[in-house]
Amino acid sequence: MQHLWIFLILLYGIFKGLREALKKKAMETNSVLEVLFFYTFVAFLLTIPFSKDIFSVSLEYHIAILIKSFAIFIAWLCALNSIKRLPLSIYSVMDMGRMVFSILLGVIFLNEKLSLLQILGIALVIAGITLVNLKKKGHSGDKTTYKVVPLILVSCILNALSGTLDKFLLSTSPDRIIFGSDILTASQMQFWYMLYLTSFYLIYILLKREKINVKKCLKCPWIYILSILFIIADRALFIANTSPNSTIVVMTLLKQSSVLISILLGRILYKEKNILYRTLCALLIICGIVISVI
Repeated sequence: MQHLWIFLILLYGIFKGLREALKKKAMETNSVLEVLFFYTFVAFLLTIPFSKDIFSVSLEYHIAILIKSFAIFIAWLCALNSIKRLPLSIYSVMDMGRMVFSILLGVIFLNEKLSLLQILGIALVIAGITLVNLKKKGHSGDKTTYKVVPLILVSCILNALSGTLDKFLLSTSPDRIIFGSDILTASQMQFWYMLYLTSFYLIYILLKREKINVKKCLKCPWIYILSILFIIADRALFIANTSPNSTIVVMTLLKQSSVLISILLGRILYKEKNILYRTLCALLIICGIVISVI
């Protein structure tokens, strides 16, 4: 059972890859905000029956979860706008830049150590990301790609911040519990995080006076599939974070398994080209992951 967290993170990575592909599918008939709000809201509703002791969370934890939720709110706005403009397989590899920021935050703020094998693994992952970007330079979509890069960068940084907060807030190690003797459970974390995230999207929609086609959203099957993938993946992630054996460095590397799913579905669902080259880049990244986890 002490290695259960590894399986849970791999499950998260697989479901993350599926979500990235299906978000693009959902946005074929709905706007970015429609997809974000409705699939988050539906996921929140599905979370309620499985939530326990939700009103025993301290004010300090609420503030921290609010910060995490706001970071993800901005990150996902940037991410979905990027997904809408880029081929899925290119986005999924570029998005792995968040790994670098996550590992840096883990080392700096959680005092996690990097072994020589992990440094080698990180170098291979960075090489894979660099190679896929070099390949794009000859394509006609280059200008669009460079316009989207800042959005992906912001998304990567904020997702890394969120991942570090997960470990801070959910750790059960005595020296890591940050608010006295209180322990935040995965169930509590998921309920309040999704409630706050849904609220941020709703406020944003109201302030922008964004037109939302409720009927069309409710008829979109991809939104419901996204919601189910969302709650299962996040619950797996939160439970993994409660394990004293889990570290930000290893979890971050394991999450990158999502890229193979995204590249595969990019070919199946969207008939994307250069899949062989991108798959080789992804395999280089996976090699880096394996070396780092051994």
